[in-house]
Amino acid sequence: MFTPKSPLPARALSALSAVTLCALSAFTLSACSPHEQHDEQISAQAQQSAPVEAIKAGIFYLEGSLDPKNMFDAWVLVRVGAGETLLRLSDNGALEPWLCQDYEVIDPLNYRITLRPNLTFSDGTALTAVDVKNNLERVMALNPRAPQYFKLDHITVESATELTITTKEPVPELFYNLCEPLFALIKLPEDALPSTDDAAWPDVTIVHPITTGPYQVTAFTPNQSVTVRANPHYRKGSADLIPELEFLYLPEEQSRSLALQSGQVDLIATVNFATLPLFVDNPDYVVKRRISPRTNIVYINHENQLLAQDQIRRALDLAINREQIVSLIGGMPAASLIAPNFVQGFAPSNPYRIAQAKQILDDAGIVDHNGDGTRDVHGQELSFDYYFKADHGSADSALIAQCLQQDFAALGVKLNLFPAENLPAIMASGDFDFFSANDSTLPTGDPYVFMNSRFHSAGDANFGHYHSPKLEQLLSAMAQTFDQEGRQALTQDLLTELKSDVAAFFINHIEINEVASSKLNHLHLYSFDHYFIDDKVRVHD
Repeated sequence: MFTPKSPLPARALSALSAVTLCALSAFTLSACSPHEQHDEQISAQAQQSAPVEAIKAGIFYLEGSLDPKNMFDAWVLVRVGAGETLLRLSDNGALEPWLCQDYEVIDPLNYRITLRPNLTFSDGTALTAVDVKNNLERVMALNPRAPQYFKLDHITVESATELTITTKEPVPELFYNLCEPLFALIKLPEDALPSTDDAAWPDVTIVHPITTGPYQVTAFTPNQSVTVRANPHYRKGSADLIPELEFLYLPEEQSRSLALQSGQVDLIATVNFATLPLFVDNPDYVVKRRISPRTNIVYINHENQLLAQDQIRRALDLAINREQIVSLIGGMPAASLIAPNFVQGFAPSNPYRIAQAKQILDDAGIVDHNGDGTRDVHGQELSFDYYFKADHGSADSALIAQCLQQDFAALGVKLNLFPAENLPAIMASGDFDFFSANDSTLPTGDPYVFMNSRFHSAGDANFGHYHSPKLEQLLSAMAQTFDQEGRQALTQDLLTELKSDVAAFFINHIEINEVASSKLNHLHLYSFDHYFIDDKVRVHD
């Protein structure tokens, strides 16, 4: 994101269970759509190729499709090494071309993309600017998340390798937003395209997306597994790629760890902090760890009359012993929304000060009037409902909830804990006082979309109804600022406002990890967990 060492290009700136799941056989269908023909080709390739032992990986997220039009499903497509976007993020958040070779801001409403020459899909057919146009228009029309990234006016194809995106309003972070996996490019069959220029996009879900990455999808079982094979048409060559990888959906961290220890999988993502010592300094395993843009956040319902009081939120924030939480779940204590690794020169403190927290409430007359151990305001006790759920493959949310319950009890505040299977429904209903989330605060390397979505009064994910006129003025300024230094300064001001106003409780900046069998090498743990398998990972001879 904002790192002077890796600036934006000047042109862009201007402007299991532990049971092993079996791979599905590629199935042959009688119909002859482009995707069915591709499935037949995959099946033929599998029959002609010598049998290989697939490398297996345990992943914590898999849904009902691999189609970018469906919510977060394209994240899996990118993670398994099949899907690619026009641009991607470096580990410090700088923009890097991926399928494009150049990009520039023409003016605040027009953005030019130039593709790499001679790009092909995994079936050998050419990828052109028309394919990019169709993909972007389709996702903007069908994926409910897409409109938060930009408001598309139209796309003009200038040549086979060049197109211009025209937006309805300025989008200084547009090229960052195109790094979001939902903008991964796939080959669209005729039945997924509109019948005429003004027709609606058909809501067709593509089962086996034809993609551009080092690996191609050969089998997919919703909510169970994905199998990929080396893409014979990969632009960098496929001779050194792992022949086949199978990704098994293992949502429970314990299942993933046991599967790795038993040899049923060779690679897993997200091991709990307490489990890591089983693998660290063990020659049988490779352990990768790093601080990420993810932060554990406890969101506040600002419509609760008690929590709307500044002194109550400030006291609660000071009463959180973040160092103790980090000793249990790892990472680093959070003093703001975004880890300082990703914001140049911004590292505020957030100390644990229980005595000061008690004094704030005492001075406000918020004391325990009836002697039951819980403070109250005019007879209304400081008793709050807290909802949580295991998130992003980690069980940390339960530990955070228990720690906060103890911390708040020391302050004279009662916290009622509720594990929630359907947390999104509770969030949307507003029937909560607090809920926790493991959030990627820089999902595109730029903070604007996330902050606007979560903390602007009109944000689509502002479930706690937070409102700050100052913050919204800063967001409005950021929406018009193309200069990177200006965005850096505005980001720091936004983080300061969120922290000083206690918009939410920022608990810890999350240390992500992956653990693999030592037979794998050249593994890279990316800061941005869009990415998992790449074209560099190999198996030892």
